[in-house]
Amino acid sequence: MTKNHNNTNKDSGVENDRPVDDATVLSNAADHDESNVPDEAGSDGEQSSNAIKESQPQARLTQIGRHLKSQESQAGFEQAKRDADNALAEKKIILNNRFVLESTIGAGGMGAVYRAQDLRRVEARDTDPYVAIKVLKGDFKQHPDAFIALQREASRSSKLAHPNIVTVHDFDRDGETVFMTMQLLQGDDLDNLIKTHSKGLPKQQAFKIIDDVCRGLEFAHEKGIIHCDLKPANLFLAEDGAKVLDFGIARLALRTQDHFDAGKIGAFTPGYASLEMFNGDDPDQSDDVFATAIIVYELLSGKHPYNGQSAPVALATNMQPAPIDGLSKKEWRALSNALQIEKSRRTKTIKEFRQAFMGRSKRPLVYSVVGLSVAVLASLAYIFLFGNQQLERKIEENIASAETCLKDQNFSCVINNANVILNIDPQHQQANALLKNARQLQFEKKSRETINELMNQANQCFDSSNFNCVTEHTKAVLAIDANHQAANDLAQLATQQQQTISLNYTKAMQQATTCFDRNDFSCAIEQAERALALKQGDEQALSLKQSANYSIAQQKSALEKASGIVEDGRFCLKKFDYSCAIAKAESALEFVAEYPPAVKLKNEAQKAMDNAKKSISIE
Repeated sequence: MTKNHNNTNKDSGVENDRPVDDATVLSNAADHDESNVPDEAGSDGEQSSNAIKESQPQARLTQIGRHLKSQESQAGFEQAKRDADNALAEKKIILNNRFVLESTIGAGGMGAVYRAQDLRRVEARDTDPYVAIKVLKGDFKQHPDAFIALQREASRSSKLAHPNIVTVHDFDRDGETVFMTMQLLQGDDLDNLIKTHSKGLPKQQAFKIIDDVCRGLEFAHEKGIIHCDLKPANLFLAEDGAKVLDFGIARLALRTQDHFDAGKIGAFTPGYASLEMFNGDDPDQSDDVFATAIIVYELLSGKHPYNGQSAPVALATNMQPAPIDGLSKKEWRALSNALQIEKSRRTKTIKEFRQAFMGRSKRPLVYSVVGLSVAVLASLAYIFLFGNQQLERKIEENIASAETCLKDQNFSCVINNANVILNIDPQHQQANALLKNARQLQFEKKSRETINELMNQANQCFDSSNFNCVTEHTKAVLAIDANHQAANDLAQLATQQQQTISLNYTKAMQQATTCFDRNDFSCAIEQAERALALKQGDEQALSLKQSANYSIAQQKSALEKASGIVEDGRFCLKKFDYSCAIAKAESALEFVAEYPPAVKLKNEAQKAMDNAKKSISIE
């Protein structure tokens, strides 16, 4: 990457005078060791000499400047050289001596995206020399697997040649800066589109986008690639249709030899992630089905089906998406199935969802008519030969099976049998009642299991006096069952314990401060330790204890010095040097006020001096 070395990254100019995203760290041109760059001018010493004699900004063009200098006869290279010079003059950033970053487009799960001019395309006289460049964010770049993840993203995405998937050109690095080049799109992402349509898009417009997105994902899934981070911001509406962007944490369903899993980075969006992703399960097409269904719901209604809540929260609180006006029963059933939080009840593949929601691809009219005629004739023949007896017998068998499963509390079995019946007769009252009852009982069973687990954890926290942990877990229980008596009781008991601890802590700290103020440092340490026993790691108590220990050390040092000085004073007194003894005593008192040995020495020396003066007679 090349950049004017007299300016910092923060000052780099971009389109519309917007600064380059601070989250993306780009190395300074001064970090490049140009002394080791081979002179591509070959044996042409004159050209090499001229390159060295260039002005300072030009000398910082690194390899591309020298390369272009050696081929001045070609107009394309001259234009690229001028563009590079202009970029440096305008304080823009050049990656790998090739890509001039001109403006910030946005940011995704793995990094910031820039509009960039490709100098190699300029050299080739390409009429459209612009690309999109994605540069790793600093926090992602620090992850040990980050470089591998971006390389994997580029290599996988480059295999996804499909009109509804953004084209990835290449992957590269410039020093510590890791980046990839992609197709530059014109248009807007679905995130902005949804925000500007609070009541949803017109059905026809939404369905065209949905069809494009599904077909792009179907193609990726056929290649064994799961997106794993679908959200409106990763879907782009271009002039030629909707495109899926940023397979940023795409993971191969078919494991590669090195078993690398970019999911270790944890870069998924909670509002669109499936329950299995939260549980750390292996990636599955159903993950993308769940995210796609949420996006479809937003496109058609302008709202998130679970009010923006994550899958675990929606499951724990038994949230159910409201039906969307304007959808047929078939369409709503298909969308509702894809929105199921539990994988066992969710549509398995994007293809199944698209076909159920939008219908199969249209065939020529003559084949459709023939197919319809055959289907009608077959239906009439079936009714004529068998009537409804077999269907009724099938329904009776499934009803009996569902009721048996209900007695055994096998609610998944009840749900499966009820769904079989409803596929035959959607209005079947008994099947609908069984389905509703089984789902409710299944939810209650899971709620009980979740509550029991949370209460066990809360009690363990209480036994270890971790009352914040108790509060957290009982709060989660009460979010599921607001009237849970044991949770309410434990929460109140934890609050009382916290209040008692807070009161005792305050008393201990007050006593510690009082002791410290009267220089009773041992008392201060004792009370500070009492406070720390109540609030482990409390900074105020730790600080006071450290200050008291320091003061004790200072006291000990002062006492040792005062003792030594008094000893010297005693020596002066023995030599009848009373002034020396008094001076030593006063010096000792400077270190330890009212130090008894020093006071005694001073009094003895003063008395001796007074007696000596009296014994002197003047004749």
